[in-house]
Amino acid sequence: MGVFVAAAIPSMSRAMEAGQPSELLGVWRGTSVCTDRVAAPACKDEVVVYEFTEGKEAGFVHWQADKVVNGKRDPMGAFDLQYDKSERCWKAEFVSPRVRSVWRVVVVEKGRLTGSATMLPGGEKVRKIDAKRE
Repeated sequence: MGVFVAAAIPSMSRAMEAGQPSELLGVWRGTSVCTDRVAAPACKDEVVVYEFTEGKEAGFVHWQADKVVNGKRDPMGAFDLQYDKSERCWKAEFVSPRVRSVWRVVVVEKGRLTGSATMLPGGEKVRKIDAKRE
Protein backbone atom coordinates (compact mmCIF):
# COMPACT_ATOMS: atom_id res chain seq x y z
CA MET A 1 0.00 0.00 0.00
CA GLY A 2 2.87 2.41 0.70
CA VAL A 3 4.06 2.09 -2.90
CA PHE A 4 0.60 3.00 -4.20
CA VAL A 5 0.44 6.13 -2.04
CA ALA A 6 3.93 7.22 -3.13
CA ALA A 7 2.98 6.69 -6.78
CA ALA A 8 -0.23 8.68 -6.35
CA ILE A 9 1.42 11.76 -4.88
CA PRO A 10 3.26 12.87 -8.07
CA SER A 11 0.16 12.32 -10.21
CA MET A 12 -1.97 14.38 -7.83
CA SER A 13 0.64 17.12 -7.92
CA ARG A 14 0.75 16.89 -11.73
CA ALA A 15 -3.05 17.11 -11.91
CA MET A 16 -2.99 20.31 -9.87
CA GLU A 17 -0.40 21.85 -12.24
CA ALA A 18 -2.21 20.90 -15.46
CA GLY A 19 -3.97 23.86 -16.96
CA GLN A 20 -1.84 26.42 -15.15
CA PRO A 21 -0.06 28.79 -17.55
CA SER A 22 3.17 28.37 -15.57
CA GLU A 23 3.52 24.79 -16.87
CA LEU A 24 4.11 26.15 -20.40
CA LEU A 25 5.91 29.45 -19.86
CA GLY A 26 9.41 29.59 -21.31
CA VAL A 27 11.28 28.49 -24.41
CA TRP A 28 10.97 25.00 -25.85
CA ARG A 29 13.03 23.45 -28.68
CA GLY A 30 12.25 20.32 -30.64
CA THR A 31 10.61 18.99 -33.76
CA SER A 32 7.34 19.34 -35.62
CA VAL A 33 7.03 16.52 -38.12
CA CYS A 34 4.45 15.78 -40.81
CA THR A 35 2.17 12.82 -40.18
CA ASP A 36 -0.22 12.92 -43.17
CA ARG A 37 1.24 14.17 -46.43
CA VAL A 38 -1.95 13.29 -48.31
CA ALA A 39 -4.00 15.74 -46.22
CA ALA A 40 -1.15 18.29 -46.08
CA PRO A 41 1.04 17.77 -49.18
CA ALA A 42 3.03 20.99 -48.66
CA CYS A 43 3.98 20.03 -45.08
CA LYS A 44 7.69 20.00 -44.20
CA ASP A 45 9.37 18.51 -41.14
CA GLU A 46 10.85 21.28 -38.98
CA VAL A 47 13.17 21.98 -36.09
CA VAL A 48 11.16 24.41 -33.97
CA VAL A 49 11.54 26.89 -31.15
CA TYR A 50 8.37 27.71 -29.25
CA GLU A 51 8.19 30.60 -26.83
CA PHE A 52 5.27 30.67 -24.41
CA THR A 53 4.47 33.86 -22.51
CA GLU A 54 1.54 34.97 -20.39
CA GLY A 55 -1.54 35.77 -22.41
CA LYS A 56 -3.31 39.11 -22.41
CA GLU A 57 -6.28 37.51 -20.64
CA ALA A 58 -6.25 35.37 -17.51
CA GLY A 59 -6.04 31.66 -18.31
CA PHE A 60 -4.46 32.17 -21.74
CA VAL A 61 -0.90 31.55 -22.90
CA HIS A 62 0.61 33.28 -25.93
CA TRP A 63 2.56 30.92 -28.23
CA GLN A 64 5.17 32.28 -30.65
CA ALA A 65 6.12 29.46 -33.03
CA ASP A 66 9.38 29.70 -34.97
CA LYS A 67 11.15 27.22 -37.23
CA VAL A 68 14.93 27.05 -37.43
CA VAL A 69 16.31 27.72 -40.93
CA ASN A 70 20.07 27.93 -41.51
CA GLY A 71 20.61 28.14 -37.75
CA LYS A 72 18.28 31.14 -37.32
CA ARG A 73 14.75 31.44 -35.98
CA ASP A 74 12.16 32.18 -38.66
CA PRO A 75 8.74 33.22 -37.30
CA MET A 76 5.84 30.99 -38.38
CA GLY A 77 3.03 32.51 -36.38
CA ALA A 78 1.47 33.04 -33.01
CA PHE A 79 -1.51 31.61 -31.17
CA ASP A 80 -3.34 32.30 -27.95
CA LEU A 81 -3.89 28.97 -26.23
CA GLN A 82 -6.46 28.16 -23.60
CA TYR A 83 -6.56 25.03 -21.46
CA ASP A 84 -9.33 22.62 -22.47
CA LYS A 85 -10.26 20.62 -19.36
CA SER A 86 -12.28 18.04 -21.29
CA GLU A 87 -9.32 17.21 -23.56
CA ARG A 88 -6.65 17.88 -20.90
CA CYS A 89 -4.53 19.99 -23.25
CA TRP A 90 -3.72 23.55 -24.28
CA LYS A 91 -5.61 24.26 -27.48
CA ALA A 92 -5.95 26.88 -30.23
CA GLU A 93 -7.63 27.05 -33.61
CA PHE A 94 -5.65 28.38 -36.56
CA VAL A 95 -7.49 29.85 -39.54
CA SER A 96 -5.95 31.16 -42.76
CA PRO A 97 -7.24 31.50 -46.32
CA ARG A 98 -5.73 28.08 -47.12
CA VAL A 99 -6.18 26.01 -43.98
CA ARG A 100 -8.12 25.57 -40.77
CA SER A 101 -6.58 23.49 -38.00
CA VAL A 102 -6.59 22.83 -34.27
CA TRP A 103 -3.30 22.76 -32.39
CA ARG A 104 -3.01 20.91 -29.10
CA VAL A 105 -0.06 20.75 -26.72
CA VAL A 106 0.46 19.14 -23.35
CA VAL A 107 3.34 18.98 -20.90
CA VAL A 108 3.69 15.21 -20.50
CA GLU A 109 6.47 15.35 -17.94
CA LYS A 110 8.50 18.12 -16.44
CA GLY A 111 10.50 19.62 -19.26
CA ARG A 112 8.83 17.73 -22.15
CA LEU A 113 6.03 18.95 -24.40
CA THR A 114 4.12 16.96 -27.01
CA GLY A 115 1.33 17.97 -29.31
CA SER A 116 -0.35 17.81 -32.67
CA ALA A 117 -2.13 19.71 -35.39
CA THR A 118 -5.40 18.40 -36.76
CA MET A 119 -7.08 19.61 -39.95
CA LEU A 120 -10.66 20.84 -39.88
CA PRO A 121 -13.24 19.79 -40.73
CA GLY A 122 -11.88 16.30 -41.54
CA GLY A 123 -9.85 15.63 -38.40
CA GLU A 124 -6.68 14.43 -40.14
CA LYS A 125 -3.69 14.63 -37.81
CA VAL A 126 -1.04 16.43 -39.90
CA ARG A 127 1.69 17.28 -37.37
CA LYS A 128 3.34 15.71 -34.34
CA ILE A 129 5.23 17.95 -31.91
CA ASP A 130 7.96 16.89 -29.50
CA ALA A 131 9.95 19.55 -27.62
CA LYS A 132 12.04 20.04 -24.51
CA ARG A 133 12.26 23.09 -22.29
CA GLU A 134 15.49 25.05 -22.72
